[in-house]
Amino acid sequence: MKPESVETTQAWRVANPKTATAAESALLQLKKDIVAGSLAPNEKLRVRELIARYGIGASPMREALARLSGMGLVRLEGQKGFRVSPLRHADLVDITRTRQIVESEALALAIRSGDDLWEGEILKAFHLLCREFARRGKGSNAWLDAFEARHHAFHGALIAACPLPALKSFCEDLYLRKERYRRVLFGYAFEQGDVCAEHETLMKVVLSRDVEKACASLVAHIGLTADLLAGLLPSPGESEDSTRAEEADADD
Repeated sequence: MKPESVETTQAWRVANPKTATAAESALLQLKKDIVAGSLAPNEKLRVRELIARYGIGASPMREALARLSGMGLVRLEGQKGFRVSPLRHADLVDITRTRQIVESEALALAIRSGDDLWEGEILKAFHLLCREFARRGKGSNAWLDAFEARHHAFHGALIAACPLPALKSFCEDLYLRKERYRRVLFGYAFEQGDVCAEHETLMKVVLSRDVEKACASLVAHIGLTADLLAGLLPSPGESEDSTRAEEADADD
């Protein structure tokens, strides 16, 4: 089965806002800023301020916020409006475990359906990932944006041949929620050799077409960063107390 191109599949790229509807443009820009941490966890999202920031009308902005709420990146608080979802230990565990389940299933289906072109896209995505990491600039947000795009493309390439679009879309939402934790808490503080070796190991076992080993490797890979991030978050009790205090301060 020929996979959808990683470069053109909407589910695995940031679309050009100029070609999108107003609501889609708002969604893409808000999503990008939330994932990157430009809109901070637990930050109050005031529609008037967002209209001024992005130059998009109130109705499409509210529609975008509602859709982001469904994705778990934004929280609707009844009559209080919208707020960026906080970073919580329990949420990270939930995202990680769910992603391990659904993305490994998408990978299994991709391995059974993928052809030579699918394999070629994986090899290409891995090459570009390592090339981008070699350009690493410490403290550079522009480099981190570029690297995250390559990292995203690599994981998209792995499951591109999965024949279930809804499953791939769900994987996309979970990936972005996990990326937000990584970017806000951690950046990408790994060494190049470790990053390339880890992804090369995953790539090779996927290309071997051993479904069981490939899925086990993906599950371990997804869990690796989550374990590091969990250590940077407050304990579950502390996290809940901190969030409640921040919300009270913000509403005063």
